[in-house]
Amino acid sequence: MKGSTTTNCPAGCETKNDWMGTARGRIGYAGWNNLLPYITGGAAFGNIKATSGTASVAKTNVGYALGAGLEYAFLGAWSAKVEYLYADLGKVTCPAGTCGVDNDIKFKANLVRVGLNYRF
Repeated sequence: MKGSTTTNCPAGCETKNDWMGTARGRIGYAGWNNLLPYITGGAAFGNIKATSGTASVAKTNVGYALGAGLEYAFLGAWSAKVEYLYADLGKVTCPAGTCGVDNDIKFKANLVRVGLNYRF
């Protein structure tokens, strides 16, 4: 994910996130035939990089992730799911020496994922 701006950054600034991961638990109700509605939450972590011209600052942040989803079991060991996830990695300060002026870069993401699972 990446974005750019010239606001408060005359040379142009780019912010990007090359990778993000989560470590979450989930809890749900499996009483509706093969359908499992659930909520999920836990830690999110990722790298936030800010670049202005040839100067850059990068930091790996730890934040949180919250979401909800539906999983449907079929054909024994197979299941399919759809999930919404909100992740907040907090902020990174891009110092004046890099970005022209001190800027706080906040990273928040809304994700929708679909998946197909096979249980061993």
